[in-house]
Amino acid sequence: MNPLLILTIIQAALAGLTAIKGNVGMDAQIASAFVTIIQNGMAAYQQATGQPLDLTKIPFETPVK
Repeated sequence: MNPLLILTIIQAALAGLTAIKGNVGMDAQIASAFVTIIQNGMAAYQQATGQPLDLTKIPFETPVK
């Protein structure tokens, strides 16, 4: 499944939660802002590289001993 599609679904759910008054709505607004930042970053990466961001290709850091 496309990661951007998953984020779009999450964004839609958060939009619904923002309608709830109180802490839930405020928390959903903050989470929605982060999802938007992630979506924009992933789209910019794909536009710049011509391929979607694949987090599995990022090597693990070598632990410092």
